[in-house]
Amino acid sequence: MNVNKKKKNRSNTPFLGVRSVSFSYDYDEKFTGRALDSVSFFVNKSERVAILGHNGSGKSTLVKILGGLLEPDEGECLIDGVNMRSMEFRDLRDKIGMVFQDPENQIVAAMVEDDVAFAPENQGLPSKEIQARVDNAIQKVNMAYKQASSVEALSGGEKQRVALAGALAAKVECLILDEATAMLDPKGRLDIEKALRELHKDGMTIIQVTHQIEAENFDDIERIIVLSRGKIIWEGSVNDFWERAEVLGFELPDEFKIKKFFDKKGIDLTQPLAVAWPALSERNTPPPSSKLKLKFKIENLSFRYDEKNYALKNLDAEIFSGRWLSIIGRTGSGKSTLVQHLNALYKIQDGNIFFDGQELPQKGREVYELRQKVGLVFQHPEDQLFSPTVKEELAFAPKNAGFKNSELNDAVLYGLECVGLDKKFLERNPLALSGGERRLVAIASVLAARPECVVLDEPLAGLDASYQKKILSMLGKLRDNGKTIITITHDLNTALNYSDEILILRGGEKIKEGVPGDVIEELMNILEPEAWPDVLRMSNEIRKINKNFPLLYNYGDFIKCFSQI
Repeated sequence: MNVNKKKKNRSNTPFLGVRSVSFSYDYDEKFTGRALDSVSFFVNKSERVAILGHNGSGKSTLVKILGGLLEPDEGECLIDGVNMRSMEFRDLRDKIGMVFQDPENQIVAAMVEDDVAFAPENQGLPSKEIQARVDNAIQKVNMAYKQASSVEALSGGEKQRVALAGALAAKVECLILDEATAMLDPKGRLDIEKALRELHKDGMTIIQVTHQIEAENFDDIERIIVLSRGKIIWEGSVNDFWERAEVLGFELPDEFKIKKFFDKKGIDLTQPLAVAWPALSERNTPPPSSKLKLKFKIENLSFRYDEKNYALKNLDAEIFSGRWLSIIGRTGSGKSTLVQHLNALYKIQDGNIFFDGQELPQKGREVYELRQKVGLVFQHPEDQLFSPTVKEELAFAPKNAGFKNSELNDAVLYGLECVGLDKKFLERNPLALSGGERRLVAIASVLAARPECVVLDEPLAGLDASYQKKILSMLGKLRDNGKTIITITHDLNTALNYSDEILILRGGEKIKEGVPGDVIEELMNILEPEAWPDVLRMSNEIRKINKNFPLLYNYGDFIKCFSQI
């Protein structure tokens, strides 16, 4: 973390100006008011700016206006002093490239190389120039190994890299990213951050909307703008933001919290410390195996999207009833493919899956009954929200399961209660909600039918800290009440601190399965230290000087070690 950054030589000519911009979604105004309310700011050429705010603050609406996808109700946006309304859309696209959280919204071609070539082809460039741009962009996002692949065979994180490569190939002056790394694994985020720093160094203007408040990712950002309820409530430098982050409602990264604690205690970790480390009980120690009931048993499971590439290969795993399993691994490691086998969305090609001791059904009425017991929440909640109101959305699954009258109404209220949403949401349109609210409704729509097992693919991606805590607390309560919870996550802090077991995948194969304490060293072996959670990285640094220091990943446990000082 470099807090004393050298001042870059930047032009003071504003590239983008936002003047008194307001916007309302007609349907939703009576519920939430304006999505944006008299927002004004500017971005200089070659500047890198982060836009922060909790879910529902108006960030995504602002991004769509900046990219010309929405027109403001009031106010204006200027690009190089020209009102955006008067610009041809093609001219605007030569200036601004956009990358959204959901890559499905912007991928247009069937093959990776063709999709990345789409923008430069539309710019009318010569074939050699197009190919050079495609090769360079794909290399920058580390997707050369999939350059000739079908987009359909990619994971969500790989599709996100393709979407970013498409924007880079256009060689725009300004890149706008709306939670563009939310679906990427820690190594993938590091790769993208490296590419963004190089682009920024070369003079590109970058505007980045993010919930991932990490010290290293913010090191290259020159200014932060904070939105709340459609208004700008704070603007300033990164150093000033860290001083005010908690007052503004953001949680500091563990690295900062630990540094503040050490400064207060006067602890110098460069010197060996004569401290008796307290005995720390093993977190998430499993009950005796005799007391655990097997929910899923996976044997020798293999799956291919094409004749050459295995998405899963000879995979064995055990998932226990009433436990929380986190599945982690690099983008493209087979995580989503695996969980979509668990309720028979993908049919078994090779191997076996047993559910409650019986072979997992693959067709007929039995599959329908399986999906009532195993509920699946996808990466992007828009993929499964289709009803005009939240009430109808939540009633869909239980109605198909045979619930009627008061039983059906109770199921809807149960789903709503599980995710902590008020009854006033029942009459709202799901697609008019904020990203965090849509995620909660998608989860509630699955829980309403009271499944035995809940499978969630990246449930926290793109959510602010308050929504993340709400979902994690809810999942913990469901687990404590006997539900089996299975989550795919790239958030190692979540996997280590909330789940009972962790399954690590790489290249479609199982690397390790066990409680967090048993898999931690394997994680350290396969991930660069920069991708480790803050507490794990710092405890490992301390072990180099104080060899008896325990290897930790929980902030509370870490602080306990210094409570006697």
